[in-house]
Amino acid sequence: MAKLLFLNHRGVSVQPLVELVRSLDADVETVEPEAIAGPLPASGYDGIIASGGYLKSSSRQDTLQRYSAFFGELRSPYLGICLGMRILGHCHGARFRKTAPVVGEYQVSLAGFPLCPELSDTTVYQNHRYEVIRPLPGSLEDFTARGGTVQAVKVVGKEQYAVQFHPEVGNHPVNVILRNFVSLCSGKSQNF
Repeated sequence: MAKLLFLNHRGVSVQPLVELVRSLDADVETVEPEAIAGPLPASGYDGIIASGGYLKSSSRQDTLQRYSAFFGELRSPYLGICLGMRILGHCHGARFRKTAPVVGEYQVSLAGFPLCPELSDTTVYQNHRYEVIRPLPGSLEDFTARGGTVQAVKVVGKEQYAVQFHPEVGNHPVNVILRNFVSLCSGKSQNF
């Protein structure tokens, strides 16, 4: 059973995400990053998931600095969802722009994303106001097909992934991302 740390950023789909990951035979410890005194724990877990939601404005800069240090030490797999992607991108020097709210089901095109390599055109649930813009820094690989908005990235040479959408919402084929991430953290990555 994989032992996962769930960094809870208070998004609306946090509870379904935690329940889904637990149903995949994972032991999940949930904590809000702002509630952790000192550095974010980069060891002691088989994997880390950072949820969607928001950073508290009073501690935003401090939290982002602690995330930068965290990624420098992290050796376990990481999956960032929505805000978790924005945080990963920020720590690698990606640029962002604010958009009109993007909420609901959308079609996206993926191209060989390692957590769902067989999936290409699919429906996903989105809920965000910021998006990563190209060009991406050289440390991030883009797995979005056909020039659409950046939807899925991976850190070059590391098991660190992030998606703009919410694979935990709805009964969409992208739910496989969570199953495959838990398998990766369990050492069973040959199953996908």
